[in-house]
Amino acid sequence: MDAAAGPLVRARHDLARGRPDLALATLDNVSGDELDSAGFWRVRALALYELRRSEDAVQAAQQGLERAPNDVQLLDVLALAQSERRRKKEALRAIEAAIDLLPDDPVLHAHKAVILARNASNAIGFASYRKARAAANAALRLDPASPTAIKAGAQVAVLSGERRAHTFAARALTLGPDDEHAHALYGNALANRGLVGKGREHFAEAARLDPQSADAARLLRTTKPFSHIGALPLRLYWRLGPLPVMLTLLVLVLGFLWLYLATGIVAPLAIVALLFIPFYWYLVVCGAMIRGSRGG
Repeated sequence: MDAAAGPLVRARHDLARGRPDLALATLDNVSGDELDSAGFWRVRALALYELRRSEDAVQAAQQGLERAPNDVQLLDVLALAQSERRRKKEALRAIEAAIDLLPDDPVLHAHKAVILARNASNAIGFASYRKARAAANAALRLDPASPTAIKAGAQVAVLSGERRAHTFAARALTLGPDDEHAHALYGNALANRGLVGKGREHFAEAARLDPQSADAARLLRTTKPFSHIGALPLRLYWRLGPLPVMLTLLVLVLGFLWLYLATGIVAPLAIVALLFIPFYWYLVVCGAMIRGSRGG
């Protein structure tokens, strides 16, 4: 880069090479008319978003949009930052405004898929990934080779439990071997196939690539029980899946309760209570896996 380049140009360069912290610091040297340019606010909003300062990123994007209401990049960053804050309606409003301005951009459709996948659960906890899957498919139709579209498709597939999730996640990892989120996605896909040990290897790699990642640390911490010698029931639960596990426990509870009421024998109830201990850890791990897949 030219040594005589201005601070805004240097900040863009820092951001492009993965140093949002330096980009943000360099922006402090910007002055004059550039402070009112859309370019300044684009760099600032994206740097704040990459630093996981979502609320500050929203404010920066909004200030930029006051100066350039139809700036697609600012709308995109605003949507992603609002999604991180779990503001689904605001995020969708921003990303759909960006898509209206640039309908053939696969990255925008991919980001819409990510936003919908992150916020798939409704008020009663039911998750529907139909709209997220449609947005990811739209991105892949526009550019089947787009790394962003492939990664979005992998995220939707992993979160929704699709059979092809492993294939999508493997492709995303091939395109981004140094991407911590791609490793977390692939680890989730492996774990969902019962290969928890191999999945943990990718969680560890995600944590190594981004030591500040709360999601990677959470995935490693909550899947640790799988490696214990006494984790056989937990591994069995994981291989069976949530619905068979819950139905099996329900049948056991009702059956043993009937046996207790009919005979007065307490032992069956104690057995059910013991089964609920690994079931509790199973639910904890499921929640961590879902949260880890939503990030990035």
